[in-house]
Amino acid sequence: MRHFTLEEWADYTNRNVGPDKELFMQHHLESRCTFCANILSHWQSLRRFAGEESRIEVPESAIAFAKAAFTARRRQRQSQPGALTVFAQLVFDSFRQPMLAGVRSGALGSRCLLYQAGSVLIDLNLDLVPDTGHIALQGQVLDSKIKDKGIEEIPVMLQSGQETIAHTETNEFGEFELECDARKSLQVSVAVNPRKNVLIVLDETVWATRQSSSIPH
Repeated sequence: MRHFTLEEWADYTNRNVGPDKELFMQHHLESRCTFCANILSHWQSLRRFAGEESRIEVPESAIAFAKAAFTARRRQRQSQPGALTVFAQLVFDSFRQPMLAGVRSGALGSRCLLYQAGSVLIDLNLDLVPDTGHIALQGQVLDSKIKDKGIEEIPVMLQSGQETIAHTETNEFGEFELECDARKSLQVSVAVNPRKNVLIVLDETVWATRQSSSIPH
């Protein structure tokens, strides 16, 4: 029995075969050829999967985050070829915590974020400066393996794309302060040691003001 090729069953699934060949292939399936039936089943599953994927709408913030992350990693590889760049993971966001009971609405200008990369913890506090519209960023870099001690005298840079907006070093407690305008894409780069950079990617959503409309009980 002659079997049809993978390409032919792909065309059959996508309805790219002529009516005569389509009828011939249908008769072949009706002859209970399990080999070709299995191939067709796989192509049909793939087509359904592709259709479902095409209907997914990715948030613009997620796209911006991915672009910023790749740009930042490429820049780090160019500036420090031997250094390892590690993306920090957000483990706490004060805006995700429920507001106090009885508060009908509110707006908080301060936001606390905690990031982790291995044993390294980076605590960020973002405040909107009303007069300038800038963001004041205070942070502390800690090593969870060393209790109650920050990582001192390490470089911290605030970047946007290929531009370095501000830079500083941590003090004896691992603390640092930076200020900038609220751009759509920012990265905080912390050189934990000469061989390792911890990277935090911030998008425009971190500058948002929390709103709440909870009804008092």
